[in-house]
Amino acid sequence: MSEAKIEEINCEDRISALPEELLVTILLLVPIKEAVATMILSKRWRYIWMMLPSLDYNETNDVNQARDWGGDDNDDGDDDLESKSIWWFLDKSLKLHKAPVLEILLISLGRRCPSDANVGNWVEKAVDRGVVVVKFKLRWSAGPTTLPKSLYTCETLKELTLSNKVLVDFPSSSSPSCLPSLEILQLSCVVYKDEDTFARFLSSCPVLGILIVKRKKSDNLTNFIVKVPTLWMLWYYNTTWLLDDTDVVDSGSCLVIDTPALIKFNVTDYSRHSWSIGNMPCLEEAHISVDCLSLFDKIITASSAILSLVLTFEDEMLVRCSTLRFSRLLRLSVDPSRSNCVEPLLLLLGNTPKLEELVVNNEFASEPEDVPLSWNQPSSIPGCLSSHLKIFEWRYYGHREEEEEFLTYILANSKCLKTVTISLNPILDPELEEDFIIGKLKDIPRVSTSSQLLVN
Repeated sequence: MSEAKIEEINCEDRISALPEELLVTILLLVPIKEAVATMILSKRWRYIWMMLPSLDYNETNDVNQARDWGGDDNDDGDDDLESKSIWWFLDKSLKLHKAPVLEILLISLGRRCPSDANVGNWVEKAVDRGVVVVKFKLRWSAGPTTLPKSLYTCETLKELTLSNKVLVDFPSSSSPSCLPSLEILQLSCVVYKDEDTFARFLSSCPVLGILIVKRKKSDNLTNFIVKVPTLWMLWYYNTTWLLDDTDVVDSGSCLVIDTPALIKFNVTDYSRHSWSIGNMPCLEEAHISVDCLSLFDKIITASSAILSLVLTFEDEMLVRCSTLRFSRLLRLSVDPSRSNCVEPLLLLLGNTPKLEELVVNNEFASEPEDVPLSWNQPSSIPGCLSSHLKIFEWRYYGHREEEEEFLTYILANSKCLKTVTISLNPILDPELEEDFIIGKLKDIPRVSTSSQLLVN
């Protein structure tokens, strides 16, 4: 036997001699299929994977997982075997799993999962093992399925994600806190049994801090009510676009937000449903992308004490913003729908006296020929330019005349600037040489002689 082979065997023996806790830690670093495959290495390794505190199953895993578990020799063919791959592997491995505590269970199943698979059993087993994190995505061809009621009364559960073909049916209970440890909840394109079910769900989470919701068009809810006193971060996505202005808006649908402890708010809503928003005195950061002025007005009014604001807006929304004073705002990012936003933006800057960072993102700005793109300089310089603005970034800079004029104005009046970053629009006029544009940008005078200009 060669010396190299002997050294390899000795190395394997040294690894096998490590404590079980360390071997488990090593297996946590590899995909579950590979972790289970180590059972054939030796008697020492046969049961190590069964003690893993975290199991991650994804339908994109190799079809050979099914073969590893000795699939039926009478299978009709590879297609049938492939359709069984992940759920077969999942079912078998969970039955063999022996760890007293299963902290994390991640399951993602697609259309190949048979509709008769008992997915609830897998979740129930995790609950029985004191699970802390459950992420369950189901995209099979069958209808939405309910999950075991024990999931909604799991005292150890801290993070829960439910996606796609899941029917949320929170059980009726006399206990005011069925999920006493749940801190993070994500609901993505699921279906709800009814509004009372969803209300019970949220009211049974006394320490819930993060809620992420992505809605589908038919989720059985007319009113979506978020009333959580402990919530500090809310992400809400409802991108069920109306086809055109003739579409009927469901005036009976409403989103109600009552979250007085909210610090971070990210909302993308093109449904044109009505909104009811309570005061958010603690709000520090908001990302707002809506297509309805009245909705925008409600959000922005409740956010006037904010520190960081990202806006994707129509022109009239920026005009509305320019009439409000944001006395605490430090960071502002604007994504205009049209390029002619300079004048209302300058008015807004006049109402943000402490602004330190400004980002203008023109990626989605249209350039209609019938809209004049000229602008007039304000009679007075916004205070934030004179005394606070340190970072300025322009994304998708198009080097049009009015853009250059606005940039020149910012650089000529921002005395505290430290960094200026300009990202050129990749669809610039091909007749313009990039080096020529960069040269012109570098020639623009800057009142802050210590500022750094970066062009990419």
